[in-house]
Amino acid sequence: MKVAIFSRTPLAAAPWELYKALKKYTTIDVNLINSTNRYRDGRVFPYHLLLVSSNGTAMRILQQSDLWHIHNYLVPQLVVLKRGHKVMAQFHSLPRQGNWQALMSFADVSYTIRQPSQEKEYKFKGLPNIIDPDEYRPVRRKMPIKIAFAPSTRLAIGHPGSKGYNEVKAILNNVAKKRDVKIVWIEQKSYIENLELKQQSHILIDDVVTGNWHRTSLEGMCFGCAVLNKVSKSPFVYATINTLEERLFWLVDNPEILNEFQERSRLWIQQHWHAIDQVKEYINAYQEVLQ
Repeated sequence: MKVAIFSRTPLAAAPWELYKALKKYTTIDVNLINSTNRYRDGRVFPYHLLLVSSNGTAMRILQQSDLWHIHNYLVPQLVVLKRGHKVMAQFHSLPRQGNWQALMSFADVSYTIRQPSQEKEYKFKGLPNIIDPDEYRPVRRKMPIKIAFAPSTRLAIGHPGSKGYNEVKAILNNVAKKRDVKIVWIEQKSYIENLELKQQSHILIDDVVTGNWHRTSLEGMCFGCAVLNKVSKSPFVYATINTLEERLFWLVDNPEILNEFQERSRLWIQQHWHAIDQVKEYINAYQEVLQ
């Protein structure tokens, strides 16, 4: 089976981590092709191949693959190249962006990513966001307690993509005034820098606004952080924008509780979200569309 994974943008490295896991844990002949490995704000991500006019390798791989796994966006080059290839689309972003309708029509089958808001929005089956806890491990963290927040946008509360940028910043500033903690604000960092800062943190805030959760939560669990989310699900620490401050004080003031949530995080992702198991769902999806 020859699979070409295509993503116009880096998509927070989701296609990259999937590509790595398929290479590591399966016998699929897989390649990853991006139009770009960076965002406009300067963040850069790892990549395999770029779809540029000078890269004949990427074009050849697309032509020779049995299946195209396209993330989020359809680009004109794919429309021109298609010659009986099977196409699987997968949608990540909220709200729906770009030419998603065109990609749905172009694909033989469509999936979304396994996150609550995406599954509700698209009404497609969700496939897991892949991450390998064997590659992203905890390290010995230095005191004081570090509380990390990595807002991907500055959207205001009320927008479905908001993480409460201004509200969380104000809460963290207040917590830092009252407790001996360090705030780790992760913004406009490369993928590697982003992960290193999360790895060194004790507590990681993901999404306390919408009730969704993101790759941030998976990364934090790999690193054994206590992860705060507006999700009543183990191993998250449940918090809303209104209760975030008190939940942070609760964790900081109770080291044994903080340690328990950190241990739960790492154990959960090893037992329930390991890449070696999660890639099997992609193998099944690929096999179904190729039948």
